[in-house]
Amino acid sequence: MNISEVVVEGFRGLKIATRLKRVNIVVGENGSGKTSFLESIFMSTLFQSDINDNDIQNSVIYILNSRGDILSAFSTVSDSKVRLDDVITQFKKIDPYSIDVEINNEKVAEIRVKSGILIAENLSGPLFLPIARPIKRVNIKYSPLYISTFFDSSGNPERIYSISKRKNKKIESNFEILQDEYGQFKLYYDGLPVYVMGRGLLKRELIKLALMSSDILLIDEIEDSLHPDLVMEVLNDIKREEGVQVIFTTHVNEVAKMAGKVLNDSEAQVIYLSKAGYKTYKLSEISEFEKPLSWLGYV
Repeated sequence: MNISEVVVEGFRGLKIATRLKRVNIVVGENGSGKTSFLESIFMSTLFQSDINDNDIQNSVIYILNSRGDILSAFSTVSDSKVRLDDVITQFKKIDPYSIDVEINNEKVAEIRVKSGILIAENLSGPLFLPIARPIKRVNIKYSPLYISTFFDSSGNPERIYSISKRKNKKIESNFEILQDEYGQFKLYYDGLPVYVMGRGLLKRELIKLALMSSDILLIDEIEDSLHPDLVMEVLNDIKREEGVQVIFTTHVNEVAKMAGKVLNDSEAQVIYLSKAGYKTYKLSEISEFEKPLSWLGYV
């Protein structure tokens, strides 16, 4: 189900209200909120999704870990509001370690951070673990997946593959989950652990799986780790999978130009974020733009 409009207030300090198309290319300077925009949408759709409780828990860990410091990432989610069309998701701070998630003023989940002890060579201290506990499901209408720049961390490859196989048993790929010599179940590709294959190839395959098993796909820095030929392959896949709404960020002008060769203005747009505000552009306006993306229409 496509999202037509998104309004974000306070999520990691972000404030934006914009219409969405099927494909949305988010650009802007560093620190303008591009990743936060993706995370706000993903966090909100998670609790309106058909994803099981365990995958919701692991997805929350994945998002917070992708920020590096879990407590900082956790604290900047709270006291925020995200409206997707007519549904409002609120993340309410209860105390420094607790957030309640409400959808249209109804509590649907709790997110808590608990501390443990980290002991390693020359390193010790508190280890904070996020725990997401869904309480009830309301307005179930999304099947979201998120691929951050840390797409190969926090068990994300295994999660995307498992979700994909559950939702689309006809998917054929060279992936399989096998038990390694240490007793852990890991994702393998052509007989090798995915963590030793090229990151670009892994990301390409994960995006392919996600497009076949989600209806909302968010990709941070789509070009990261990908050869330009693979970026073009991904864009063509996005074009073909018309039932999937895609929102991705990029820092590279050439990616916008490549998208202009594959997609048209009726299905795609560019959302430019800056610290001063935001603005939307037709894809055709940007695909011919010769200057760096950071020069776009300071608003």
